[in-house]
Formats: sequence, structure tokens, C-alpha cells
Amino acid sequence: MDSEENFESFRLAVCGQTDVGLKRQDNQDRILITDVVQAVADGMGGHEAGEVASQLAVETLEELNTFSLKTIARRLPTVEQVQKQVQLADDRIRDVLESRGGTTLCALALIRSAGPGRDQVSQPMVIPPWTGSFKMSQNTDVLSKITPEMLAEHRARTEKVSAETQSSAEYTSLLLVNVGDSRGYRLRGKELRQLTRDHSAVQEMVDAGQITEAEARSHPHRNLITRALGAGADSQPDLTVLQPRIGDRYLLCSDGLSGELTEEAIQEILVGYPEREAASQVLTQAALEAGGRDNIAVVVIDVLPAADS
Repeated sequence: MDSEENFESFRLAVCGQTDVGLKRQDNQDRILITDVVQAVADGMGGHEAGEVASQLAVETLEELNTFSLKTIARRLPTVEQVQKQVQLADDRIRDVLESRGGTTLCALALIRSAGPGRDQVSQPMVIPPWTGSFKMSQNTDVLSKITPEMLAEHRARTEKVSAETQSSAEYTSLLLVNVGDSRGYRLRGKELRQLTRDHSAVQEMVDAGQITEAEARSHPHRNLITRALGAGADSQPDLTVLQPRIGDRYLLCSDGLSGELTEEAIQEILVGYPEREAASQVLTQAALEAGGRDNIAVVVIDVLPAADS
């Protein structure tokens, strides 16, 4: 899949793909590539439930692109409108699946904003009150153990992301949306940085100092997420308004990629393959060669000058 569109002084050029991997019978990962929003969704649950959840997530986000085309002059969404659409996706998944499945989501959307967004991103580390339960030796259903009371306590201590969403907004910015452990990275120059923080048992254990990053990669809880659309008590997305720079490259991916490749390996491929299609193909092949134990979803997004052909 491939898409390009001009917006003010920059445009986004996008390419992505999914692969079932080497161990799974079906592919529950979905990608979305449109003029306005790009996304990766990684379904969880049984075969049908996971596929339905991830498909509903990307179909609901795709409506943002449809809405933007309904006026003579393209009207980009605001932070508030994107957030409402993510909530709608959560509602639709819950209605259809009745908590039998859910999905992670990582998306990058063009938006109207009152300011240019953050040039540098530093996510706050607030340790959730349920992290202590992750010391158990066996896998468990983490989502069902997060009570509304725990969630309220955590949110009260968490830095809120706020943004002005009035219709007179003047800037075209990028909004990074994250729920679960699908990830968003940015390559700037030759330096790769993870912009999202995983909503997962192992990430919260790392943040709490219970385990190291190296231990997290092989920990028995590494596949357990603490936030998802359509499941559990918490489906609230992390939202970050970003200031795009010409030359930036973004990567959205499911844990079928990030769980197989180190950050150094991902950086080497993104730097070494300037063509988006080649980069997405090589990343996918590298994840397969590293084991391919899960479905793989990759979306590569380049920020280019608007005048480029």
C-alpha cells in the first residue's frame, strides 16, 4: 500500500505491509494508510475476535480521512476529534465482541492544532498501582485484574496531555496515538527514538526497576498488555502532538517486529534503505529471519518537502 499527499510546507509519503509470520495460522494485524491517518492495529483474542477488533479499529480511524474530504477545502481533524474517533472504535469493538477480544493501536494523524507541537518528546514515567502483581511466575489475564479504583488512582497521578482544539487553529501538526504495545518510532538524521511507551506488564516492571530492558525481552509476561481498545478497564490513548521536520522518518509497528528486532537493528535498516517500500520489506524479512513468532505489521512514513515530486 502506498499514499502521498501535499499539506502546506510538507507532505507525508507512506508505505506499509503485514505478514502472518512463521508460527501463526492467521493474521490479526491490520494497517491503515490514507491521506490523513496511518495506523497499525494488533488484534488479540481468538482468531475471529482478534481479526474483528483490529479491523474495526482501522475502519473507524479511516472515517477521519472520509470526513476531511467532505468539504471543498480539506479540513484536517483536531486532537479532540481524533480522540473521539478512538473512543468510538473502542465502543464498537466492545459492542460487537462483548469483551471477547481487543486490539492495540498506534497511529499517526495529520491534524489542525493551535501550536506547532513538540519537537522533542519525553514521556512521563508514572508507575501504575497494579504493577506489583506482575511478580507472579505464571502468565495471567492482566487486563481483568485492573480495577476501576486502580485505574482512577493511576490517572490521578498521570500527566495529562492537553491541546487547544478550537476551529481557528493555524498549524498542521502530527498526532501520535498509542494504546497497548504497538510502537511508534522516529528516525531523525541517523538517530532512532521510540516515541511511545508500551502499555505492557514488562514495560511497567522496567519503569518500576523490577527488571532490566534485557530481561524484559525474554520475560514470561512480555506479551501481556495493560491497555487495549475493546477490552479491560483502560482504553484511554496516549496522545502526543508532534512538530514535523523535513527529513524525519516515522515507523509504526506491531510487537511482531519490535519483539524480534533490537532498536539498533531497526535503526540500521531505516537508515540503510531510504526507499520506503524497501525499508518495510527488509524490516519484515528481518523479523521473519529472527523467528517470526507473531504477526508483523510495518508502516514507514517520510516527511518530505511539499514541492518534491
